[in-house]
This record gives sequence, C-alpha cells and structure tokens, in this order.
Amino acid sequence: MELALVMNKNQKREIKIIPILIIFVIIALLVSAVLIIITPQKEKVIQSDFVTNNYNQTQSTFKKVTFTGGEITVPEIFKIYQINTTVNLGTVLASAIIRDYQLEAHEKLENYWIKDSYVLIKNTYDGRWSFDFSPKKNENRVTIVVDEAINKCFNFFSKYNVTSTLTAQKDNIIYLDGNLQQEKTDPKKATSLQIPLSYELDGYPVFYQNESNYPFFCKINNNYEIERITFKENLYVFELVKEIPSINLDQAVKNIKNGKASIINAQSQIVEAIDLNWINEAELQSVTIDYRFDENLKIAYPFYKFQTKLVNSAGINIQAEIITPAVASTVQK
Repeated sequence: MELALVMNKNQKREIKIIPILIIFVIIALLVSAVLIIITPQKEKVIQSDFVTNNYNQTQSTFKKVTFTGGEITVPEIFKIYQINTTVNLGTVLASAIIRDYQLEAHEKLENYWIKDSYVLIKNTYDGRWSFDFSPKKNENRVTIVVDEAINKCFNFFSKYNVTSTLTAQKDNIIYLDGNLQQEKTDPKKATSLQIPLSYELDGYPVFYQNESNYPFFCKINNNYEIERITFKENLYVFELVKEIPSINLDQAVKNIKNGKASIINAQSQIVEAIDLNWINEAELQSVTIDYRFDENLKIAYPFYKFQTKLVNSAGINIQAEIITPAVASTVQK
C-alpha cells in the first residue's frame, strides 16, 4: 500500500515536470531565434575556382604556414564593386590601331597584324593584346624622367578615350637596361621603362582573377618613344554594391593553411618546371592588399597578397606570390 502511494507521488511529479520542460524548450528556441535575428550574420563572397587554383591550374596542399612580415593597416570594412560599364577594347582600341597604322592580317598567323615596323598580336589565352612600335635602336644614355614617360603613355591611350579609369602604378615601374636581352637595372641607368597601369578601387590596384601581371602596360624609351602597348580585351567601369567586414591577417594565414589560396607566381633558380602540389613550408614574408576582378561573378573584391618563400616536397626553394581573400568567402553550393 505504501509502495503504491510512493509510486503515485512520483508519477504526479513527472507529470508536473513534463510541462515545465516543454515550456523551457520553447523559451530556449524563442531566445535562440531572437538572437539569430538580432545578431548580424557575417556576409560572405561566393568564391570562384581561381581562389584555390594556382596560375598553372594546380592546387597546393600546405603543411606549414607562417607569417614573418610586418603588420599593415587593414580597413574594418571593405567595399565590393560590380561592373557598371564594359568597353570591348578588342573592338574599339585594336580596330583603331589596325586602321590608324594600316596594319594587315598575317597570311599564316592568326591574331597577328603587321605593317613595316608595327606589329599587333592578340594572346587568346589571357585575352591580352600587344602592340609593338619597334623604334630604331636607342643609343643615348639620358636618364628618363618618369612623369614625362607616363604622360607619353597616357597621351597614346587618350587618343582612344581609354585612360579615364586607369592609374599608373609608379611603385611598380620596371627599369630596363639597353642590352639586347633587356634586364632590370638602376633607374639612373635605364634606357626604357615598363609602366604598369591599372584601375584603382579605394586606392588599391585591380588585377584580373589570379593573374600576377597588371592589365595594361606601356614601354617607353629615353627618347620618349613608345616601344610597346599592352592591354586587356575589356575595359571596365565599376560601381559600389555593398560593404563587407574584413578578416584579419591571422585568419588569412589560417585560410591559406586550409587551402584557400592561389599561387599566382613562382620562380626558382634551380628548376624551370616547379611542383606546387605539396608545399612543406610557406614563409609569408610581407603582405599588401589589392582587388581581384572575378570574371564569372562580375565583381571586384579585396585580397591579401603575400610575398612568400616556399619549400616544396622535393626540397626546392621557391620565391612566390600567394593570394587569399581579405573578406569571408565560401564555395557556392
């Protein structure tokens, strides 16, 4: 009899507890839902394949990644841009060059036009055009005034209304000597300059996907004659679409370790064919910020670019450049 009374009391307690548990679960779910609503979700950019593919279409696995460079100023918020206007320079600029210099299509070579010393070539692999003027060999050793050379470059593009969105990247001008196979030299000894041009967004240069080269170049000699003009197939005008919080350098290094990285340039003094599949060690020695234009999504967004010393699985030392997004990104599902 007493046992039955004890069991009844326990059953009554359980019956009272069950509604309390149900109410508690409901309250917890409601609180969770409210927190999700009021807590800003970190917006992410959809990443295309170039974010994890190297310049040679391989992908790298990183065993050890360290950052030994100095800190840089990173904005808390980055702006994301999309294309507002596209100008096909293959139609506008290349056609005008063919017309103005009376170039003729080569009988045997495709995408090759020539007349006297003038040659226009289209590289269909990366959509880049190159126009060579081939002036007479330069004999003087006069030091080139950089601003005057840049003006000469812009004057050419201005004739075809191309310069409105481009900026000369003075810090990355290449100074070349007068030897037959031109090599980099001291600015005072240079007989020609290779001047890179690019768009700028918020003061940062814009590159195409995982390319290491600037989209536009001028080569000017110290007679202030144009030797070569290089330009991409399309010219873009960008507009702001949204703002996204940046990720810090520590997170960027972790992302590289986890494979969210592209090696955009690699050089070795030992071998020509470089194996980038397995990287035993990556020492990130310095970092800058640039924007990358995603040709699939038609947007430009910021990346960290690291000057890096790599050691691959064969023990080969490699000097390389690695990029990884400076904002949160994810693969499209």
